[in-house]
Amino acid sequence: MKRAVRSLQSVVAACAFGLLTVCGPGWAVDVPNRNPPAEERAMREARAALAASQWSLAAELLQAHVRSDPQDADAHNLLGYSLRKLGQHGPSQRAYERALSLEPTHRGAHAYMGELMLTIGRRDRALFHLGELERLCEGQCEEYQQLRQALERQDTAPSRRW
Repeated sequence: MKRAVRSLQSVVAACAFGLLTVCGPGWAVDVPNRNPPAEERAMREARAALAASQWSLAAELLQAHVRSDPQDADAHNLLGYSLRKLGQHGPSQRAYERALSLEPTHRGAHAYMGELMLTIGRRDRALFHLGELERLCEGQCEEYQQLRQALERQDTAPSRRW
């Protein structure tokens, strides 16, 4: 019996090799890729770092990712977010600008850029991004609500006196 099983295994292996040789690997292998691309792994790791408020780690991971995939608007947006959380406003703004140059309708980048503009005292620019979000989603998206609430909080915050 063992000999019959080994013989059958040999025949199956020979047939598979023959199909691979004649038809090429695209025909013989029809299974999903179980190993996600490095870029997907990098983004998952960066999102986990962001969720854990590990801004420096997230920024490192995202900087490496955008070097390897400079066309990823989401990565530039998240890089801007992590840099903003680190207080690096100039690099944060450049990351948001890059995200918006790649994808002008990126709602997350508009919302986060608007929040950055509030942080650095550019309410006029925050209102511009709120207007862009209103145009993109008619005020019905989470990003619009988030930026609108940030603007409202700033309106009701007591002014600082030094």
